[in-house]
Amino acid sequence: MTACPATETAPRAISDKVDAKARMRREMRVRRRAVSAGERAEASGVICARLMARADVGSPVGPSGGSSPVAVYLATPDEIDLRAFIERMLRSGRRVVAPRWNGESYELAVLRGLGARHVRRGPMGVMEPVAAETVRPKDVCAWIVPGLAFTRGGRRLGYGGGWYDRLLADASTRAVKLGVAYSFQVVDDIPAEAHDVPLTAVVDDAPSAT
Repeated sequence: MTACPATETAPRAISDKVDAKARMRREMRVRRRAVSAGERAEASGVICARLMARADVGSPVGPSGGSSPVAVYLATPDEIDLRAFIERMLRSGRRVVAPRWNGESYELAVLRGLGARHVRRGPMGVMEPVAAETVRPKDVCAWIVPGLAFTRGGRRLGYGGGWYDRLLADASTRAVKLGVAYSFQVVDDIPAEAHDVPLTAVVDDAPSAT
């Protein structure tokens, strides 16, 4: 009996999409590891300045008031370092939150500083807040999101665990969601899936057009 083409096409398309994402993840991991410490510091400085210059993120008063939380990530050595941005937000009185593993999934915990008494290395090997206070994803007004690749249209290629997808799935539709990346991480296309949450924009270190 001849198999129905439709039943073959869907699984093949899904498999091709998974393979394409896996290849892109491998490529981007290699390219990020090749970035020198000096290049990383320079790119991070540019991106943090651009984040702080955005009225929808960097203003001392958030879109919903001074207590409006900003969600950040605590960078691994290969990621864009948000330290300057985080410190600026904390000095301005903004509430800052970051992912923390609770034994089953990631939650957003309040970040009170970047010193040893405020952060710790979590079970996944990623630095995370120590403070017990948590914030619901839907209460966050701005998200700064890491990833391996992005498109200008708002698609994001994560690390494969789906943790940020789960957090963003509960985010407010009014929140600004920004990916941050080296310019080489911004690509023309990323295979999309139904659970993907589109980002508002990507902030990278590409030279300004002006």
